[in-house]
Amino acid sequence: MTPGALRRRYEQAVFGLRAHVAAMRNEGASPEDIARTIHAERRRLAATFKELTPEPLRSCIDDRTPAVYGNPLGPTIERLRAQGKSGDDIIDSADFNTITLGDGQPCALLARIFLSG
Repeated sequence: MTPGALRRRYEQAVFGLRAHVAAMRNEGASPEDIARTIHAERRRLAATFKELTPEPLRSCIDDRTPAVYGNPLGPTIERLRAQGKSGDDIIDSADFNTITLGDGQPCALLARIFLSG
């Protein structure tokens, strides 16, 4: 599978979290419970797809994520709370799946090459 196809599968999986959110809301779950569940699922997806990402892009991701978020799996729920995020904010951000790439940085250039396929 090409890195671009892998990225599309990841985005589809993350987008699919919306159905889980809707089901939990229909069951009467609190925003806090939904946020914690969906946040954990998003981190699980990220770890799963990161393992499938080819080198050298994976090493770039492995270097960038803790540098940006202070954690190799991305922001913790505690960090999001410390930033003032509500349960609903965390739910909404769980399906936000764009890559932030700094122009001109080696990893950004690699990602553009890999993900264009």
